Amino acid sequence: MDFAVGLARCPGTCGEWVQGARGGVPFLIDCPIDRFSEARVALSMHNAGWDLPLNKIKALQVLELLKENLGLPMLGGKVKFSHQLPEGKGMASSTADITAVAAAALIALGEDPAPARLADLALKIEPSDSVMFPGITEIEHVQGHNHRLLGSSVPALFLALDWGGTIDTGMFNARPGLAEHYRRHESEIKRAHKLACEGITQGDLEKLASAGTISAKCNLEINPKSFFEPFLSWVRQKGGLGVVTAHSGTLLAGVFPQSGLFNYDVCRNLRIEAQQLFKPAYIDLFHSHSGGIVATKMEINKNTG
Repeated sequence: MDFAVGLARCPGTCGEWVQGARGGVPFLIDCPIDRFSEARVALSMHNAGWDLPLNKIKALQVLELLKENLGLPMLGGKVKFSHQLPEGKGMASSTADITAVAAAALIALGEDPAPARLADLALKIEPSDSVMFPGITEIEHVQGHNHRLLGSSVPALFLALDWGGTIDTGMFNARPGLAEHYRRHESEIKRAHKLACEGITQGDLEKLASAGTISAKCNLEINPKSFFEPFLSWVRQKGGLGVVTAHSGTLLAGVFPQSGLFNYDVCRNLRIEAQQLFKPAYIDLFHSHSGGIVATKMEINKNTG
């Protein structure tokens, strides 16, 4: 094989349903959505350099890590992103980029892009979400020792707002006082975790949204969001069940049932009203997603690489 192309897609998140620590070990429960990072990786076995967007530093890091792990010093190629996620908002953009690129490269090489393998690669680069796993997964996102599938994704609609700015995941997880913050809120996070697990097992969005709201309120101490309380009240007035937040990002989203009551016109009006009331810099509507990657391989000849 001189040339090969791998294509892969990885979902982003609408923050996390729950994030905290248990016995001093940080963990999170992801909230995968129907927004994606999609990467095309065209590999050459005789060109050690990489051609990819300059801002995709972590994607470059995972390619170099793969090259070292697989013992392929002359591996190189070109990376193109057909879809991308907003960066620094808490939508797992870095994890999704790393995962999509790694999965595309692995499948191009005839290797298995297994979720556990992808998670291990991502965690070697930074604290990472668990979006490479199907369903909703709990992961120790800093130390990376354990992950656990909690169940299938629960159908939900998210009205997500962001008021600008970015937060670096690595810097957030290294900040002084984070461990003490987690310790102070461990009992509330334990209650949120229990509700989330019940909600996922039972397909009960109300319990899952309650878990998200508890965890989001705890997070305000270390990651304030000034519109939190008025936005939460408004969401509930409009038939929403609670909120979910990006614990190490700037995003905040209302959680609504994915039902006929919230049709296109209702959702459009919600979006317009939220824009007028809360004046976010960014606003979007997402649906929950089943999680996990999609990856395919395409052999090509030298002239079409």
